[in-house]
Amino acid sequence: MLNNLNYLFLFQRLIKEGSLEVTLTNIFSLVISRDYIILDIENIKSLKKIIETISPKSENGKLKSFLEKIDDLKSFLSEISKIAEILVKEKKTFILKYNGEDILIFGYDAKGGIILKNIKIVNKWLLIKMLNEFKD
Repeated sequence: MLNNLNYLFLFQRLIKEGSLEVTLTNIFSLVISRDYIILDIENIKSLKKIIETISPKSENGKLKSFLEKIDDLKSFLSEISKIAEILVKEKKTFILKYNGEDILIFGYDAKGGIILKNIKIVNKWLLIKMLNEFKD
């Protein structure tokens, strides 16, 4: 997953003005601009089915992605902190939204605390709700 971020950065460097928007109606929208990546999730269950379908599988049939390591909020933020460090070096920011509301900002423009460096949790309760729906 972390290696694939380099492809995203290469793609972002091609964007000089404006943005690219990919929308699957009632599931999610993804907006990529020069400095921002904004993911707005509307339907977790449908998104999870899409991810399971297109993600590579390990030998035992489980997903091979950082999403399989997410058991709770702490493990999720641990994985996000690794990505946030890379985003800061590239001067990029990722904004995660759930039903149009900001829940998590990480990367260059995020102002986190001492423990959550480069991560800002905008709405903790909505983030926990989204993660619980994703685990179900």
